[in-house]
Amino acid sequence: SEEEKRAPYVLVSGRLGLGEKADDLIDKLAEKAAEEVDSRHPEAPREERRRVAAQIAVGALRYFMLKFTRNTVIAFDFQEALSFEGETGPYVQYAAVRARNILRKLEERGEKLPDFGAALNREVMARQLAAEDFWQIVLAASKMDTAIARAIQSGEPAHVAKYAFQLAQAFNNFYHEYPVLAEEDPERRTFLLWLTDYFRSQLESTLGVLGIEVPPYM
Repeated sequence: SEEEKRAPYVLVSGRLGLGEKADDLIDKLAEKAAEEVDSRHPEAPREERRRVAAQIAVGALRYFMLKFTRNTVIAFDFQEALSFEGETGPYVQYAAVRARNILRKLEERGEKLPDFGAALNREVMARQLAAEDFWQIVLAASKMDTAIARAIQSGEPAHVAKYAFQLAQAFNNFYHEYPVLAEEDPERRTFLLWLTDYFRSQLESTLGVLGIEVPPYM
């Protein structure tokens, strides 16, 4: 009906036969995502902005659908799915983009990632992990395999989606609390760079399991 077409949400349920073609949802999401990308990065080439919008749209749709358990009637809300806040695909993608940006800025300064194996021996790692709350952060980032195993065992991809969100939350808290590139202590800075790279790797791998790409910017 015309009323359904104008609604900001779509009811989705395989069991009840409710839904809309994925391509149609992606087209609508990409159109809305493009508006946001254009406003944030007007200087970027148009084709590149369209690709980024498509990556955000697919990520938003995949995450929104996968975060629910089976047999759930889903009210697919376009605004919620594309939000950069809350349990959404763009929120998780943005955390990965932030981690990449820290490492990119390091290269732009003419620096390279340290040799973590040589710089962070067991003594250094123990000293850094004992400081602050880094143990909890590392623990949060190390549970990807457990989340995947639970998803396989239960047949519920929602376990992986939930882990991705929790990991993104942990990284965003870390990002706001520790200005990595501004750290003056060499040992602490190396450790923070390692943790950033570890987060990036885990976030990208987890999103890859969900079939979600990380855009170059958002």
